[in-house]
Amino acid sequence: MGVLVSMLAAVMAVMAAPSPAAASTGVVPEKTDGVNGVVYASVQIGDRTFIGGSFSWAGSSTGAGLPVDPTVGKRLAGARVVGEVRTAVADGVGGWYVGGDFATAGGKVRNGAARINAAGFVTAWNPLPTGSVRSIAVRGGVVYLGGSFTQIGGQARNNIAAVDASSGAPLAWNPGAGGTVSALAVSADGTTVYAGGSFNGLGGTPRANLGAVDATTGAGKPWAPGVDGAVSDIELRGSLVYAAGTFTSAGGAARANLAAIDASTGLATNLATATDGPVTAIATTADTIYVGGTFQTIGGVARANVAAVSLTTASVTSWNPGTDGPVTSLALNSTAATVHAGGTFTSAGGQRRMRAAAFETSTGALTAWDPSADAPVNAVALSGTRFYVGGAFSMLNGLPRANAAVIRSDGTVDPAWDAGPNGIVYAVAASDDGGTVYLGGAFTAVNAAPRTSLAAVTASTGTVLPSWTTGTSSSHTVRALAGSSGRLYVGGTFSRIGGRDLPRLAALSQATGVVDPAFAPRPDSTVKALTVSPDGLKVYASGFFDNIGGAPRPGIAEVSSTTGGATGFVPTVGGDGIAIDLTPDGSRLFFSTSNNRVFAFDPAVSGTPRYSVRMGGDTQAIAATATEVYIGGHFRNAQDPVRARRHLASFRVSDGAITDWITNADGSFGVWTITITPTALAIGGDFLKVAGQFQPGFGRFPGTP
Repeated sequence: MGVLVSMLAAVMAVMAAPSPAAASTGVVPEKTDGVNGVVYASVQIGDRTFIGGSFSWAGSSTGAGLPVDPTVGKRLAGARVVGEVRTAVADGVGGWYVGGDFATAGGKVRNGAARINAAGFVTAWNPLPTGSVRSIAVRGGVVYLGGSFTQIGGQARNNIAAVDASSGAPLAWNPGAGGTVSALAVSADGTTVYAGGSFNGLGGTPRANLGAVDATTGAGKPWAPGVDGAVSDIELRGSLVYAAGTFTSAGGAARANLAAIDASTGLATNLATATDGPVTAIATTADTIYVGGTFQTIGGVARANVAAVSLTTASVTSWNPGTDGPVTSLALNSTAATVHAGGTFTSAGGQRRMRAAAFETSTGALTAWDPSADAPVNAVALSGTRFYVGGAFSMLNGLPRANAAVIRSDGTVDPAWDAGPNGIVYAVAASDDGGTVYLGGAFTAVNAAPRTSLAAVTASTGTVLPSWTTGTSSSHTVRALAGSSGRLYVGGTFSRIGGRDLPRLAALSQATGVVDPAFAPRPDSTVKALTVSPDGLKVYASGFFDNIGGAPRPGIAEVSSTTGGATGFVPTVGGDGIAIDLTPDGSRLFFSTSNNRVFAFDPAVSGTPRYSVRMGGDTQAIAATATEVYIGGHFRNAQDPVRARRHLASFRVSDGAITDWITNADGSFGVWTITITPTALAIGGDFLKVAGQFQPGFGRFPGTP
């Protein structure tokens, strides 16, 4: 692409002030909900921020485990675990021991094991395993750990260990296991530790997948049930050891994935209720065993992933809530009135339940308990009256939201709005009256209604407007939207829109979606960003084009809002355009290019830029007030003069002087969109943290920009 080169060195340099100028927006974001992906676009309507991007979930950044209440599953105060929680057990005083594959908990280094007290804080307990912890059992002052590790607290321990319940220091007990230990249980008299998993030796004895060791010496016991496949869970009740997993025989008998084994002899009992798939979790009462896994039948009876078997008759009961996906964890409440399940399912008992649910043990009826997680739940553990929910998720109590969502003024996701486009949203705009939201991107359906890359939905609920059906040519995207004076301007990569040959930039009726054929700028390449003058007479476009509106305008142009023809504003600099914005009065135009520059023009006066700001990377978002310009991108500094600014910065409208607004956003590309509201500045991107605070994908700074 050709680039105009008649710029003067004097206008290319930032007019630097002796020290950074003052900024009016806070540097620490509010605590708001976010998304589990990338936010590319946003628009403000009233006190709600509409966001679009590439994500499947919206909610609070919680980490991989939290305590929740026993009634509705509302998250409670708790340390944020960064990584995956695989197991959790009560510590006996209202808290939990948790294990898994994580690096930190509550901001403290905890490699795979941590203790969270009743107040939700991480304690000093720190056993320091060198690998994954998959099972935990507690007895008196001892915590037994199983998993896949070679050391505990700097001492050699192969996959099974015992540590002090207060400090986490390793104890001398060292049976060793020849493979992963996935389940642990301690006998009622405290003399025996039972272990299950995928191993070929335990406590110095040849034991396949299930065995027992002395709780004092760690020596293997003669108990040898002989299980021919992996054991996922074990539970002790009376004189029996119940085992679940992926096996075909146990205790000398054919047993498919579920068995009851005599704790003295190692022989299987009459519980021969076979499943047609793995059993991952079990929980028992005096007369019933609840079974969870990945199966469709148990004992020849149809049951979807969860079932109950009578311990008296060894037959499947009528209890039948069902889930649409695997169940990986089960836990009873203190009265055994409800059984709580975790897994990868998205419905349970015929209703939506995202990976966690609870059922009445008497009837199988679904309860109101609904923690709702954005990824698998591996562990549900009761301590006192509260449950700990752990897994691979990062958002608990959030909402499934495909590529579009609304953040309310209180920082939470609006539960009433759900548009559900089935592909990436790159652009979001509002109608003049605020009643309609327009989505542009790379999708083929919105709320199951066919819509190609462009859609109109209600601002109240996200319902698709049935008569507004304008779309683009297939396999092409909408990258920019701007609304003004009853018109919607649409830019992107398309060659046709609304059935007309109007490539890459078009004007539509906001009310009907009908394309205006008179507006025909016909840029010769992609349009990336759009904005409209306050009076609605001029449309500003930036992108990868060389020609637009019948004239050469490399990367940036001002065109008539009625005809699309190029105006007399002829910029003397250009390039691959990325982002664009105007001051509220329309007098100053800001435009960024792929050569890491942001140019400031007074388009009514001259095509020569007033100044430029050079950044240490691309500027992907621009939002201007009357006095300040906020920019976002994947830069790490402002280079004239050099000032550290990671992915966010601001400068003065008057002269381009970088302000003292210093707040950092992480991520690969950083910030993609900035929206100015009357009381805050909202940003979106691929970041997880802003100013050191977890704000995945979305952040909002208080103040008056």
